[in-house]
Amino acid sequence: MELLPQTVWVIGLVFARVGALMMLAPGIGDQFVPTRARLMVALFIAFTLAPVVANKIGPLPSDTATMFLAIAKEILIGLSLGLTTRILFSALATAGAIAGMQTGLGMAMAFDPSQQQQGAVFGTFLALLGTALVFQSDVHHLFISGAAKSFENFLPGGPLPLGDMAQFSLRAFSQAFSLAIQITAPLLLFGVVINVALGIINRVAPAIQVFFIAQPVQVLLGIMLFAITAGAGMLVWLEAIATAGRSLN
Repeated sequence: MELLPQTVWVIGLVFARVGALMMLAPGIGDQFVPTRARLMVALFIAFTLAPVVANKIGPLPSDTATMFLAIAKEILIGLSLGLTTRILFSALATAGAIAGMQTGLGMAMAFDPSQQQQGAVFGTFLALLGTALVFQSDVHHLFISGAAKSFENFLPGGPLPLGDMAQFSLRAFSQAFSLAIQITAPLLLFGVVINVALGIINRVAPAIQVFFIAQPVQVLLGIMLFAITAGAGMLVWLEAIATAGRSLN
């Protein structure tokens, strides 16, 4: 009974950080996953990690204000770690929007279960493919081990590393945009080439509705090119996600 308050305190702090991370993690943190399921996963991980990181967590604070402040810090650290992966995951939505514009299907929408709203059809496909790749390649294990390792890098009760967290998020934003460009680079080149060619044809024969006639061809070629090159682009994205997970360790 004397050890019970300290045990509950350790599990609570671990749950605060891991729970915030799980709420934003790819796949598990998607909106179509029931909230109770996410909480159960976070609670299970917290019970598993608590004995491992117990020696890095200080004693139970004597006053309530210090207790709530420590919990708030853990939540902020967990949100920062989860936000980085979520930002990298958003590269797929950006890539899908670019692919839609280059193939002439920018207005084609489909229900995106990860966002619980309508999104570009290419973005929805890439989001589902990315989620499947993360779990199939066991990349999600890196984030779970990174959550445990974070208790060594960011000690509970210590000062918040706001500078490091901000730099980490900024790098994730720039990397996400770069990944979206890499995934859709062949389609960007395709869009430039076909629009220049159509522009030249339109100047040579202005009486012909070139863009209207060429629209089905642009859609067909764009979808074929996307099908051929999407695999290579997703491997680049998956490696970036895995690198982000390893950096947490």
